[in-house]
Amino acid sequence: MPKAEMLIMPNSEEVETLVIESVRLLAEDFDLAALQQPNSASALYGNEGVLDSMALVNLIADIEDAVSEKFGASITLANEKAMSARQSPFLNVKTLSQAVLERIGS
Repeated sequence: MPKAEMLIMPNSEEVETLVIESVRLLAEDFDLAALQQPNSASALYGNEGVLDSMALVNLIADIEDAVSEKFGASITLANEKAMSARQSPFLNVKTLSQAVLERIGS
């Protein structure tokens, strides 16, 4: 009998840790000095962010994969809701972590 994949509901600290690690790995891959040691306030995308659209797409894919692997949840971060939000969920680590947690819970 195949083992059923179980959804693990993470807390906000676990999600933020996952996002921070994903950002750090992306910073290594894209040689982004400003994000080598990210924290919850690290700007990602937008006026103060250091990610271009290609790096953002990579980060979104990395986080979606990591959430699936670690928590057993299949999420989509770049959807119509995210793109039409008054405040982008991609501004910084904290807003992105909140968006990830909301998607896991829905």
